[in-house]
Amino acid sequence: MNSYKQKIIHSFDNAVSYEQSAHMQKIVVKRLVNFIKTMDIDFSQPISILEIGCGTGLLTQYLTELFPKAQFLITDISVRMIERVKEKYNNNPNIEFKVMDGEAIDLEHSFDLIVSSLAFQWFENLEQSLQSITALLNPNGYLVCSTLAQKSFEEWRQLYTQNHCHYSFQSYPDVKTLESYWPSKVGGGFWQAETIIESVENGIDFIKGLRNIGAHTSSNMHKPLSAGQLRKIIAQFDLNYGYTTYEVALGSFRRYAAKGFFVTGTDTDVGKTFVSACLTKALNATYWKPMQTGLKSDFGDSKTVQILAQTCDNQIIPPLVALQEPLSPEAAAKLEEIRLDINKLDFFLATQNRPYIVEGAGGVLVPIADSQYMIQMMQKVNLPVVIVARTELGTLNHTLLTIEVLRNHHIPIAGVILNGNQNLANKEAIERHGNIKMIAEVPRMDQITDQFIAQFKQEIRLFY
Repeated sequence: MNSYKQKIIHSFDNAVSYEQSAHMQKIVVKRLVNFIKTMDIDFSQPISILEIGCGTGLLTQYLTELFPKAQFLITDISVRMIERVKEKYNNNPNIEFKVMDGEAIDLEHSFDLIVSSLAFQWFENLEQSLQSITALLNPNGYLVCSTLAQKSFEEWRQLYTQNHCHYSFQSYPDVKTLESYWPSKVGGGFWQAETIIESVENGIDFIKGLRNIGAHTSSNMHKPLSAGQLRKIIAQFDLNYGYTTYEVALGSFRRYAAKGFFVTGTDTDVGKTFVSACLTKALNATYWKPMQTGLKSDFGDSKTVQILAQTCDNQIIPPLVALQEPLSPEAAAKLEEIRLDINKLDFFLATQNRPYIVEGAGGVLVPIADSQYMIQMMQKVNLPVVIVARTELGTLNHTLLTIEVLRNHHIPIAGVILNGNQNLANKEAIERHGNIKMIAEVPRMDQITDQFIAQFKQEIRLFY
């Protein structure tokens, strides 16, 4: 363990007034808990939970109340912090404790939920750490965390710069950089930033507060200020500021349910069933269309994909909902006096060696029931989304709107596949305006040829 980590341990081991001084930490923990409450998690289930950097148990207390049947592993780099939490929960058989550096995880089992509040800013290589931590998630498992972001301690940074002093506080990444740290091929994640202003009486009280919670450790690159320099900066702080700014980033990452893609279209008859067949054949995947309508007109997309992709019967999963009229699931179900509710349907993808290709019905906002749309089914299935778009006139509007809706719902997008006659101008415009990658272009075909699949495999391999 390097000297920087040793300093962190020493600081937190000696943070004797943590509970009394951790005002901002308490605010962030409450934000994180409220964030967790909105997630698609069954709180009554006996899930496995890992907490990284428990401190004195501010978050632990909320978690044990929120998940009464869960099995917990509570960790911290500080022995004394772990001892303090142990005193509170020593008689709880569902809680195990471990002294552990979150950047050097040594665990053999995986978890349904990993949580961490204001510990990641102490990591020396957060990007690499997030790769290791998310690798511990079970399929559909969540990582929910908070960390300080770039604008934290902005007032102090300005004062140090004005006085030509070496900045003593930690430096933190901005939200865009944090976004780039998520392992996109493993799952989908997002960050949302919030500014918290904490009033302080004076600069001395602020620095004492950091010491009380063990948060005063500087980086190994820090050059200590002289007593005169420090007094000058504190005096300027007292004169110009009565507060300190924290930029807190709340992060959520969900591991994909399995390998594969969810295929959606920008509008009707855009070719998503044909593209689904191409993906099924190229990846030797299992195909599933959870909601099928229009069976009075033809034998359905499942059979079409099976014929086009030449798959075995065991590579086709029957629909959960099969309706006769060629309408939206909501409208078709009403005609058959069926009441749909996606919360009562099982969208679980079983573990298998093959990837999945899951095809939606229509586009992202096709109605399923009152206040339920195809986009919510995508969240349940939890696979990266492939958008199938036309190449003809009108595709820019439809495609960009689809991209925007998916991003607003924090649904990861693998990319776009264009179906139709080649149109380089539309391809370039979608990539530029949508800030998105084009996976492949599929020409109009009646059959899927081996020659096309050989080329198609090369195009999709970077996204899979």
